[in-house]
Amino acid sequence: MTRPAGIVRGVGWHGASHLQNFAANPQTKLQAVCDIDEKRLTEQADAYGVTLRFTDYRELLGCGEVEAVVIVLPDHLHRDPAVAALEAGKHVLLEKPMALTVADAEAIAEAAGHARGCFMLNLSNRFIHSFAKGKELLEGGEFGQVRYIFSRMANRIEVPTERLPWLKNSHPAHWIGVHRLDIARWYTAQEVARVRAVQRKGVLARRGIDVPDFFQATIEFDGGAVMSLEVNWILPASYPNLVDSRFYALCDDGVIDVDRFRSELMVAGPEGFELNTPMTGSVLGVQSGFTFAASRHFVHCCLSGLKPLVNAADGVALTRALCAIVESAESDGKPIRL
Repeated sequence: MTRPAGIVRGVGWHGASHLQNFAANPQTKLQAVCDIDEKRLTEQADAYGVTLRFTDYRELLGCGEVEAVVIVLPDHLHRDPAVAALEAGKHVLLEKPMALTVADAEAIAEAAGHARGCFMLNLSNRFIHSFAKGKELLEGGEFGQVRYIFSRMANRIEVPTERLPWLKNSHPAHWIGVHRLDIARWYTAQEVARVRAVQRKGVLARRGIDVPDFFQATIEFDGGAVMSLEVNWILPASYPNLVDSRFYALCDDGVIDVDRFRSELMVAGPEGFELNTPMTGSVLGVQSGFTFAASRHFVHCCLSGLKPLVNAADGVALTRALCAIVESAESDGKPIRL
């Protein structure tokens, strides 16, 4: 069987997770690593015994040993390397969001449409068991149509201030709102028709980061479903989870309720408390969880020719809706029709 070479472009917080996932997949071989930070590049490449190392992604794409690339870059830097990788004939797994502008997303989609390789947008939350089970129940027909969705998605303040300072160039809609909007599109099988959103600044602005602290959006879909989406990334350091998530879908004949706080694992240490049921990573020496499932699906699609669960068209539709949310929020609630 062909063994596509798993390549990570950018080996920071999320990139390191991809390295773990591809190293654990028997159908892939980590062939090369690329990062502009030479110290981090050396550390990660040494950890996985990777000899091909690059600080310029263009050199990586010219490497004949490379069949597939994983692009893990700041949100605003996706277009050029994604298009270049697709034009070079590589299979591409691109971290969400697809882009921060519709033009950039459409350019990536156009390249994917002409590429001989597979393209997948890594919206890995679709592979979380509870969300996947909810989709399965909806497809069974017993619940009827989704009528209304309430969703909350939040990060502790360390994410935009310490872990990923480049988020000053993004927006919480693109960074984490994309996850729950994607699940809503998936569950409703409808496209966004109109949005109204408001946002406020203050906490992060006082730290010199000129981005919104939070936003709230009312999203109307073309089939009649309505979603209330609230997102923030200023949860205090004392909050027991790095991520707070709630997703509540009211259907014709039932409710699907996914609550992150219903944790099976609670840990109290000498200095803190966490609700932290493992959802990904190594368990008893075996890699598992939703991020591993997403990367494994990508590899399967590369080898089999199967269409990925999240494709370029999904990425364009999500980018268009997210940009409309940002536009509405920046105009203090002006309705935007797509």
